[in-house]
Amino acid sequence: MELKTKVNDKKVFAKIGLAILVCMIVVNVIQTIYYSAINVIRPSLLEQPWVNYIAIAISFYFIGFPIFYVMVRKLPDGEKKESKSLSVGKMILLFFMSYAILYVVNFLTTILLMIIAAIKGSEIMNPIANVVGTSNWIWSLIFAGILSPIVEEMLFRGIMLNKIRMYGDKVAIITTAIMFGLFHANFSQFFYAVGLGVIFAYVTLKTGTIKYSIILHIVINIVGSVIMPSIVGDGSNIALIGVAGLVLIAITIIGIVLLINNRKNIHLSEGEIKLEKGTVAKTIYLNVGMILYIVLCVISMISVVLM
Repeated sequence: MELKTKVNDKKVFAKIGLAILVCMIVVNVIQTIYYSAINVIRPSLLEQPWVNYIAIAISFYFIGFPIFYVMVRKLPDGEKKESKSLSVGKMILLFFMSYAILYVVNFLTTILLMIIAAIKGSEIMNPIANVVGTSNWIWSLIFAGILSPIVEEMLFRGIMLNKIRMYGDKVAIITTAIMFGLFHANFSQFFYAVGLGVIFAYVTLKTGTIKYSIILHIVINIVGSVIMPSIVGDGSNIALIGVAGLVLIAITIIGIVLLINNRKNIHLSEGEIKLEKGTVAKTIYLNVGMILYIVLCVISMISVVLM
């Protein structure tokens, strides 16, 4: 099925890259102003973890996300597919596979960061762990567990995926996954975010709705930001921590087996527009919007490592 409107492929990706770049810059500028104001008015509040969540809500949910939408809303959407439902059983299997990717990739990333830390001579900070680890579980549940997954899925698997899926499943999945990983702007989350982004995008394309990727994202975030921190606590309940660890390892093993067994069932559809062979990467990434976005994110990731 051909698009009725002539599309300049490079400009589509450039505009998407520019929109997410502006979104990220606006979020950072607003957060800088927010923290500076609090530091002047009442510095003691900066020690409260909930202050960080309010910063995210104001800068990203209410300002950054709408700006991204406004900037890309006139870009054409890909062909809409009929929505398909997933059973609870299939959702559980998808969770196992998603968690397996998260666990394995996060484990390998931790080893890499430990090597870098040894070379650097100091520990590498994980900004998200610092916030979640010191937050009240209710704040973590509301913001990290529920609101952030909803907004992120609306942005990456809703709006962005809709604008890119006309180039086919492969391009849409890989591009949105990389953009999603970069958006986290730190090495600790980049690689597993890309992995999860692949799963979430594939599920969205095959079901025709973002509700399942939202559910998966929420469950994974609640496990990581609410359940596990509550179990670990101050580290005194070794037995409970051990049992939880074994359960997660079992889930990971089952997930790996499922990924291997289902690899041949993966089907990627062609889009309405087929990019010429040898020009795909150039069309997607070699434009001002994408280059600036990637450079900003990489600089942010490197700065976190060097802190």
